Amino acid sequence: MNPSIDTPHGPYTPQVPGRKDMARATELLSDAVEAIARVNHDVWAAKRIAEGWRYGPQRDDTGKLHPDLVAYEHLNEGEKAYDRETAQVIVAELLRRGLIKPGGMA
Repeated sequence: MNPSIDTPHGPYTPQVPGRKDMARATELLSDAVEAIARVNHDVWAAKRIAEGWRYGPQRDDTGKLHPDLVAYEHLNEGEKAYDRETAQVIVAELLRRGLIKPGGMA
């Protein structure tokens, strides 16, 4: 069950795929999940670099330094897992909507 909150516009319940749907997405389309995770990281990094952020061994918001401003393959597994989770949600939703089928596009 997804949590819900009250807002000025009425109740809001984020609609996200469940863990089983996300696991299925990875099982069926693991290459797509990994590719989307990589692109997700690159989009994040490109935005930060455009804002003047640089690599630094420790995060420093004032100095605009971040240790994750490296290529995806150099991220630690925890950071890769964060990007993979976003990718799993995207793939699971595309599967649910029938926009992609296991093995390729619908």
